[in-house]
Amino acid sequence: MNKGTRRRLFAMIFATVAFSVTGLALALALKMPLDLALIGVPALGLFISGFEIFYFQSRRGRWLREMHPLKSLLIYDLILVAFGLVLQHLNYLLHGRLTELPSLYARYPVIIPTFLLAALLVILLIRIIGFVGGRNMFYLFIGKYHRPVWEHKVFMFLDIKGSTDLVDSLGPEQSKLLFGKFMFDASEPVTSNGGEIYRYQGDGFVAIWDWGEGSDTEVILQAVEELYAMLEQQQSIYMERFGVCPDFRIGIHGGGIITSEEGDIRRNIGFYGDTINIAARMEAKAKETGFDCVVTSDIAKACGAFGERLTPLGNEHVKGIERPLSVYGFNRRAAQLLST
Repeated sequence: MNKGTRRRLFAMIFATVAFSVTGLALALALKMPLDLALIGVPALGLFISGFEIFYFQSRRGRWLREMHPLKSLLIYDLILVAFGLVLQHLNYLLHGRLTELPSLYARYPVIIPTFLLAALLVILLIRIIGFVGGRNMFYLFIGKYHRPVWEHKVFMFLDIKGSTDLVDSLGPEQSKLLFGKFMFDASEPVTSNGGEIYRYQGDGFVAIWDWGEGSDTEVILQAVEELYAMLEQQQSIYMERFGVCPDFRIGIHGGGIITSEEGDIRRNIGFYGDTINIAARMEAKAKETGFDCVVTSDIAKACGAFGERLTPLGNEHVKGIERPLSVYGFNRRAAQLLST
């Protein structure tokens, strides 16, 4: 099981527990049978969190996310209500209490809106966790980065090639849809290999790994390889929808970084130091050299089996950094794709 799946399972379990606590409190307030609620509420919470995380937020649920938000919310609510009603009737059947259903039906005008409100809160919680990151939200809560902390991270800067030309040729609306699809498709190889999306920035994003996870297990270059494979698999879809398949370039560097909270009312976890600046410079170096991916020697030393696919590019002088950096180009194994 990859780390991305483990994170999703953790989020699902956390959301299920939150729904169960809330749902049982509401069930007691509505004077519902406790023995039925103890089974039905957790089962319902498990379905809601699982549906949100493993369907709605996955590639399969893209059709629902692309709808107008109000239409999507209506369909989403209908699915939840339908499952809730089926589960409720099965629960009564298994307990041999079908004769009590008429009294339950009479309370539906109160029970169903209450259930939908609880479900909405759980879905909102899951999406906040997804937006902030479960670990980051926990760290913000306990104040780990209330004072600056010195850590070791690996940063990946990814940028779509020729994004300006894409906007000119496709127009703002179509190019935005293309970028949105690409960001969604490209996030999966990163998160499934233990990375986190630090921020999206127009036509690209910045991903991070803990230094040990990134360098010791070679997962970063594995994520790059899977990005190439993803684009190959999706090429025909991009061509059909947009008439062009985007390509990308990447820069990677790892090292010491200062991690600290930033902001006041709206808080965030930020990174400060040369490491992130060098990683950004590696992405620019990829553009200059024509390589799809450029990494520093710090990454190259830890890349293991990927070492044979690295091409030395000499030393690079980065503004503000006294020592020259040895850099390497990473050769992609996937076939060349159409790009601008």
